[in-house]
Amino acid sequence: MKTLLLARHAKSSWDAAEDFQRSLSDRGLKDVNLMAQYLSECGYLLHQIITSDALRAQATAEVYEAKLKPSERMITHHDLYLAAADDIVNIARNIPASMSTVMLVGHNPGMHEVLNCFVEDKIEDMPSCSVAIVQYDVSCWAEISQHNASLLAFEYPKKIQI
Repeated sequence: MKTLLLARHAKSSWDAAEDFQRSLSDRGLKDVNLMAQYLSECGYLLHQIITSDALRAQATAEVYEAKLKPSERMITHHDLYLAAADDIVNIARNIPASMSTVMLVGHNPGMHEVLNCFVEDKIEDMPSCSVAIVQYDVSCWAEISQHNASLLAFEYPKKIQI
């Protein structure tokens, strides 16, 4: 079994001239801490976090790394920055087979599109700081597809605050 956590970065501010350099807003920082605490309390054990190298995605991933303490160091992957669904699937399919649970931190619309590529019941919206947990009945990441995927959970800050 392989488990992929697809995470959209937390809410960002519009304080930078360039999109790539946008930081997290105060609300984004609050939301990602809430989500990280929630995932920790649910007992998710990560092997690794792979994140877009955009500032807001890295800041989101750093909070997850601090709270969830994956066994491997976080890595940045430029191809996750504003990636299309096919690019995200390619990154996921190249995760080493020795890792069973990995989080990808990226951006919409790609994260939302890739989620809907894998799940039977389509998700209408993937808000900021949402996390979809998809489990695959495979032994190797290269084999992941819609046919062996199950959506275990889809969480976001407004949902877990209720």
